[in-house]
Amino acid sequence: MSTEHAASGGPFIWADYFETGLGVVDEQHFKLVGLVNQLGARLATGRSLSAAELDHVMGGLGRYALLHFRTEEEMMKQRGIDRRHFEKHCATHADFVAQIDSLAAAAASGQGSVLTELLRYVSSWLALHILGIDMSMSRQLHAMEKGASAADAYDQDATTADPANRALVSAVHTLYTTVAERNAELIKAKAELEQRVAERTADLQDAVRHLEAAKEEIVQSEKMAALGQFAAGMAHELNTPLGYIGGNLNALGGYCEQLVKLSEVADRLVAEGASAAEWNTACERADRDFVREDAPQLLTESRAGLERIHRIVEALRCSAGGAEEEPKPTELHRIVDEVLLTYKANAPAEIEFDVSCEANAVAMVSPRGLAVAVDEMLDNAVKAVAGKGGVVRCSTGCSGGMAWLEIADSGPGINSAIAQHVFEPFFTTRAVGSGAGLGLYLAYQTARQHHGYIELRNTGPGAVFRLVLPALGAEGAMA
Repeated sequence: MSTEHAASGGPFIWADYFETGLGVVDEQHFKLVGLVNQLGARLATGRSLSAAELDHVMGGLGRYALLHFRTEEEMMKQRGIDRRHFEKHCATHADFVAQIDSLAAAAASGQGSVLTELLRYVSSWLALHILGIDMSMSRQLHAMEKGASAADAYDQDATTADPANRALVSAVHTLYTTVAERNAELIKAKAELEQRVAERTADLQDAVRHLEAAKEEIVQSEKMAALGQFAAGMAHELNTPLGYIGGNLNALGGYCEQLVKLSEVADRLVAEGASAAEWNTACERADRDFVREDAPQLLTESRAGLERIHRIVEALRCSAGGAEEEPKPTELHRIVDEVLLTYKANAPAEIEFDVSCEANAVAMVSPRGLAVAVDEMLDNAVKAVAGKGGVVRCSTGCSGGMAWLEIADSGPGINSAIAQHVFEPFFTTRAVGSGAGLGLYLAYQTARQHHGYIELRNTGPGAVFRLVLPALGAEGAMA
């Protein structure tokens, strides 16, 4: 093969001393030279290979290796080359395939770097492979053609080959073997670094999510605290005028009774007098009979409305300051049992109560205050299934140093847009006049006052509210 066919200007210049005298082998070597020079020309442009181009190059090298190595190995088998050379030669082929596979694994990122490494490795391997073991193969096969045995050809080549050239090729081959190993280690280290970066990034993202959740929790807590202060202020401000109104209504009721009696006395006094007709006319004009019947009813409705306002204000007061009762060790299931005993008496018949409580759930609480909170939670669950029937589940338990009390229902659940507001004061989805929106807020405040919290654990189907408190240890200390 003449040097005039070699690609000029590339990183690999073909020369006569690369020819082995084995036609098909030299042809295949020359094709690899062409690929090397094409890669060099592309690298000189400064443009990296596209993913498709890189896949094509790697595929081409793989196909070349499969064809060329099979050609050489079948040739050595057919001509019966010495086994020692055959095994060493096959090992160099395997090393090449392993290095190309390593470079292919790195092709997904850093394509310019991969192209540079690929060009450097293939051109260096090609020169060393041809000048080294391929030339050794050629000398042995030519010696065998002249009548030498495979073993004699191998031994003769080992003793007659240029020792300087052999030493140089061996040293450079060792150098590139070391470089290949380091390259594989770098690729592995890069993959491990990327894995660690991905893990740290995931950890950081989790930390950011936790920080955001904590921030939202703090904002919500501050919001609820502000609402609590507002509720306490409202309760304080309303108590005085409510007292006036209540006292005035009682006085007005007394006045109405006195006026009715006075009217009856007037009836008797003028019944047979000259002014009887005029008195009767005046009574008709004033619609006295209707007023006499309607006034007590108006007073009754006003007192009922005032009583409702009193209950709301008392709920606000309790939510702000808590029940005036000393906390004591309390088994949570006893609170549930006491509230249910009262509640079941007036509950709709179509509602089923399922109770599953553990005796080990003990906390330091104000029993009456907690009972009010449980009653409100229970009332919320019952109203969720009222009219269509369903199940209300009550349970208690203890885990992780916390005691919990849970009320669940089989109702339709709570819309996610509503769920974030359920613990706010005055928030209600019930019809006007049927709920003040203070029940769950009162339960929320009760939990806070006992150093715990309440959460909506499920929004549908069915809602689950869990009130969590610090558990009491076996020796009476907070767990």
